[in-house]
Amino acid sequence: MQPWTFDLINHTDQPAAYVWRQTLARLSLPEATLLPTMNTEHRFDLRQNTVGRVIQVVTPLGIEITRLTGSPQRIAGRYSAQTDGVWLALLLSEEGPAGAPAAMLESGGKSWPFSAGSIACGSLATDAVLTLPRFFSMLYVRLPRLALHFRLLAPTPLRVGVLDPSPGIRQVLAGFLQSLGGSLEAMDVRQLRAIELSLSELLIGCVLSDPAYGGGDRPFNRRIAAMHSLCQLIESELTDPDLTMTAVARKHGISPRSLQKLFASTGQNFSQYLRQRRLARCHDDLASPHSAHLSISEICFRWGFNDAAHFSRSFRYTYEMTPREWRRYSLDKATEE
Repeated sequence: MQPWTFDLINHTDQPAAYVWRQTLARLSLPEATLLPTMNTEHRFDLRQNTVGRVIQVVTPLGIEITRLTGSPQRIAGRYSAQTDGVWLALLLSEEGPAGAPAAMLESGGKSWPFSAGSIACGSLATDAVLTLPRFFSMLYVRLPRLALHFRLLAPTPLRVGVLDPSPGIRQVLAGFLQSLGGSLEAMDVRQLRAIELSLSELLIGCVLSDPAYGGGDRPFNRRIAAMHSLCQLIESELTDPDLTMTAVARKHGISPRSLQKLFASTGQNFSQYLRQRRLARCHDDLASPHSAHLSISEICFRWGFNDAAHFSRSFRYTYEMTPREWRRYSLDKATEE
């Protein structure tokens, strides 16, 4: 898998501002306004010293991970064709006086200074303005709803804001994103699958550790925390073919009725979620060369299915491929790369 790359220096036949706006549209970002930069004669100039470089990889689940290097600019609004989901941004490097914020994020009448190491985040469907007054390098991650674990976006959406990298899970996420920004060129499909899982879990952890990003209301935050804990429990028990809602409720210390209400708040039920997670695990194993020695039936039973025919029908309905077709396609693609 080759990352997509772009450099303004190779497109001097058209106005830089126009070409850059077209590039951001490809990245599902709203329009950018290039800001004047200081030239060697200490005069502001919009045409000289304009920098715009991009490298992007897309994971199998559709998560777009992009490193942007650019001149001063303002990225405002929201992309008109944007779908629901979450975005993250982390400044990899900045220029300017020490201690001065390298950028500013604004949304809903509020503003937050945005410096190297801080994580800006928000819902893809919410208007925001990111002002980058100096030359910068930034990692931008777009996570569409289909690529996210539903427990992150329900029952309340992520707010726009900036997470300071204080000790704890937020500092771990900041370090993870910093390393990811420097490693995009080296990523292959198998590595990106691990990135998907780690990124989703770290982001959920950050949401739960900061009330401002869990909807702000205590009842909502408790519900998100309860769903997170419940889903972790189910994940650890996926291999048990006899796993039931009653057993999970008992281990979680709540009544089956309370468990049903938690899932209803996300628009799913226990059985649907359990099947979805087992199918996802089988989907990953069938695509992994490390599981190539296992038969499809062995993978099916490994993740708690007890009927191979039912598994095959459910898999085809969910992924529009039979398990055998998906395995052949994935392993052939991995061999090519």
